[in-house]
Amino acid sequence: MSKSQGGLPPFDNSIDPDGEFPIGASDYFFYLLFLTARQRDLGLNAALAPTGMTMARWRILSIIRRIEGCAMSTLSRFSTVERTTLTRSVDQLVEEGLVVRWVPEEDRRQVCLALTETGQKAYSGALAALLGFNQQMLEGLEPHRVRDAARLLQAVLSNVVGDEALSAELLTFRRPSAAGV
Repeated sequence: MSKSQGGLPPFDNSIDPDGEFPIGASDYFFYLLFLTARQRDLGLNAALAPTGMTMARWRILSIIRRIEGCAMSTLSRFSTVERTTLTRSVDQLVEEGLVVRWVPEEDRRQVCLALTETGQKAYSGALAALLGFNQQMLEGLEPHRVRDAARLLQAVLSNVVGDEALSAELLTFRRPSAAGV
């Protein structure tokens, strides 16, 4: 038996019993999911460049736009970005006049976010590039296959999250009160 680097035996990563994929189907699924999301973000950054927007900034604007009175904790949950990182990004968006912060009178501990008129225009200006890129990514796929894939990802996300209320919130892209949870 030959040895690979570090004295370990060589690893044959072709463990898919059917030989269809380079690794087991479940591991390959998550590899492809990660790779597709990362390549999409890279492609979208290039598509959004003429608008002065990046995918990360557009994602923040889209969440704030979707969830009126968006709190930082909600933005963190939906963007999957830690609050400290988000705070720096939101600070920049506030400085640029794209987002406004306010504290609701009913809970002075909360900080809420909303798009300004300039932020809404920046969001809308980038939306055409994003929709065009998404359409290009799905070109040639039958709509029912896209819907089937979306349902599969809903089930996977629910399993990963493991919390029914949080899953419902994330899957409906709404706050719990708006989702009926």
